[in-house]
Amino acid sequence: MISLRNNRPYLFSTLMVAMALGAGLAIDSLMDVPNVSLAFLPAVLGSATLYGLWPSLYACLLSVAAYNFFFLPPLYTFTVADPANMLALAVFGLVAALTSHLAAVSRDRLDAARRHARTMADLQGFSSKLAGIGDLDGLLWATAHQVAAMLGLRVVILMPAGDMLAVRCGYPPEDNISEDDLAAAQWTWEHDRPTGRGAETLPGARWLFLPMRTERGPVAVLGIAVDRADPLPTSQERRLAGALADQAAVAIERIVLVADIDRARILAETEKLRSALLSSLSHDLRTPLSSILGAATSLQGQAEAFDAASRAGLVSTIRDEAERMNRFVNNLLDMTRIESGALTPKREIVDLADAVGTALNRMARTLVEHRVDVDMPADLPMVRGDFMLLEQVVANLLDNAAKYAPPGSTITLRGLRGADGILLTVADEGPGIPADRLQLVFDKFYRVHATDRQRAGTGLGLAICRGFIEAMGGTIVAANRRDRSGAVFAVTVPLGMEMPIETALMEAMP
Repeated sequence: MISLRNNRPYLFSTLMVAMALGAGLAIDSLMDVPNVSLAFLPAVLGSATLYGLWPSLYACLLSVAAYNFFFLPPLYTFTVADPANMLALAVFGLVAALTSHLAAVSRDRLDAARRHARTMADLQGFSSKLAGIGDLDGLLWATAHQVAAMLGLRVVILMPAGDMLAVRCGYPPEDNISEDDLAAAQWTWEHDRPTGRGAETLPGARWLFLPMRTERGPVAVLGIAVDRADPLPTSQERRLAGALADQAAVAIERIVLVADIDRARILAETEKLRSALLSSLSHDLRTPLSSILGAATSLQGQAEAFDAASRAGLVSTIRDEAERMNRFVNNLLDMTRIESGALTPKREIVDLADAVGTALNRMARTLVEHRVDVDMPADLPMVRGDFMLLEQVVANLLDNAAKYAPPGSTITLRGLRGADGILLTVADEGPGIPADRLQLVFDKFYRVHATDRQRAGTGLGLAICRGFIEAMGGTIVAANRRDRSGAVFAVTVPLGMEMPIETALMEAMP
């Protein structure tokens, strides 16, 4: 139908015919041309190309009337005296009408191709946008906005919350749905079929709900409502909404699967840590308790059966095992402080040699079966850190070396002065560390040589060393000795060393 609201196409067609008439009159006055009617064809083609079929048909009728009035005798009347002219006028009208129709069809096809290309570009852009979104809320909002922008519809997206669906986002944001519409969306979720306005099920509903599904099943429900005089979304709009819903469903499933994988990984790590902790408790707590209980029972019940040396040995056993338990509990508490973020190291001037000496005194009983070679130059500069944490780091490294180095072997401590700091190395003469596990030794509860007769320890000492050193802004690395078997640990106190730690470590190795 010809729209009365917009007369611009018809005014343009009138102007084109008037221009064609002027051109025809000029040509007719200058030369004898038998087919002046051809001057009107560009006006018809121009109207069809720019405005479509109806304006071009209007131009066609106007051209026929103008040709008859101004060029066919008798002139300036709409009467046609010659039958041949009547035939010519009919042929001209038919040709002009067919031309306008073909031009209008070509224009409509071109417009459809442009709309399709624009839609494909929007879909590709939407797909690229979804690929860069990592959180579910952002993804749902982007989907709702894209559907609303491309279709001019109000949009809601619903996802399961327990046994029922709940609106997760909408565009405009204030959109909500009634209980009846929510029941229709629930039906779509349960049956994986469209529901609501225009669908086979509940066609009288206010919204049309489409399932957002993947090969694994539905992941959400897309609800759309039309804000136009048309009562229903068109088939093209439904197809486009379905394409957008399918793209968004794949992205939603990706994010959900990533979250599930993360949860499964966390659960697996938690279970691994729980098993390691229980194993550590059963071995490293029960063993010293059994020794303490056995020695105390012997002293209590049969003290007279032991000589002074035996009683002193039992007392020493109780003390050694109690110290061992104390280290175990302290390690657990230190690890808890590190992971909870409650560790706040002091920033004070510390003599690293004093921290090393204090750690050696505290670990004297642990190191009784080893020789300790200490090389701490007197001109080592003072460092900035926490004395208690530095001492604990050195003590843990000495305890680790004593566990894995054979009795009678040498444990070497060396300090190296760098440009602005100190590199402290602790080297032993044990079996060393497999190359593929050098980074794993600092993980919680990790034991390099996990056997049925594993050495006493919790697997927390080196993890605590890393936590303490990094809290003070330093670094710690593990390596193997070059001159013989054995491991070496290097700690940097953060005073801005010029040389890389790997270079300093190689220079400091015995």
